Amino acid sequence: MERELNRILKDMSESTAKSYRGSYLRLRKLLKLTDRRKPIKKMSLKDVLTSIENVENPSTRHSVFVIAKKIFDYEKNKSDFDVVDKKIREDKRTLQVNKNGNLDKTLPTYKELKTAIKNEMNPKKFIVSFLMFKLTCRNQDIALSDVHFKPKENYDENRNHLIVDGNKVIFIRNRYKTVKQYGQKKNVINVLKFTNMIKKFLGDAEKKALFSQRSGKEITGSSVASYLKKFIVLGLTEGQIVKIVLKRADESGSYNMLRNISNNRGTSISVLLSEYDVSNVKPPSTEITQEQTQDVKQEVEVES
Repeated sequence: MERELNRILKDMSESTAKSYRGSYLRLRKLLKLTDRRKPIKKMSLKDVLTSIENVENPSTRHSVFVIAKKIFDYEKNKSDFDVVDKKIREDKRTLQVNKNGNLDKTLPTYKELKTAIKNEMNPKKFIVSFLMFKLTCRNQDIALSDVHFKPKENYDENRNHLIVDGNKVIFIRNRYKTVKQYGQKKNVINVLKFTNMIKKFLGDAEKKALFSQRSGKEITGSSVASYLKKFIVLGLTEGQIVKIVLKRADESGSYNMLRNISNNRGTSISVLLSEYDVSNVKPPSTEITQEQTQDVKQEVEVES
């Protein structure tokens, strides 16, 4: 078992390896492989795929299916794999459509969220909510940030940084989910209230971690969401805020806004639309109509 698992986890980051290890153990349990000496590869691929197909939740099904593809030769078994893959994608799509449809009825509006952040007076709660709202940041982007009062040349490349620079704040992200694909991200936040809240959070200190464990160590990936939960307005989550902002982009017909969300978050537009857009409750149409060819008015929001 361990030899097979190590081959799968080779060259993976710590967080990715942890996720794949869990999926591998889940697959073994699904296959009722209690003998640790027996690798999954010794089993019939047909039996493995049959067991995977019986998993009801498509997301769980996908997680163990990925493990099977890493264990067995995909090219030699392409037709068998593709049949299962297609069904998983269809079921994930149906699940997402249902979730998005229900969320659309319960989430606050863009205006309500914007007002809640504008009226928030707790520095840390304002900072967290603002970054999620304006830059659609993930939990990790914020949790791994250090706040600095004075600009300097060299910063820890394994951390993110919020740097006070006069009346603005420079936000540098070295650690976020898709950094290997998009590289370091830098935003200049020229909003006076945000700068004042950063200064208020710092107090007399030159530097502070925005979040940390009681021991002073950085927050681990599995507990980031729980640390940030009480510092988001309206009791929302990071994912829900992304959905609200995307709905706004859809309602305004602003491709520029959608492109900014994609760039700031480090997520492709196709992923944003399929996974986070609450307006995306129907499969995309393959038909071109006259209405679709009309020019859409673009909106660029400039807010203080």
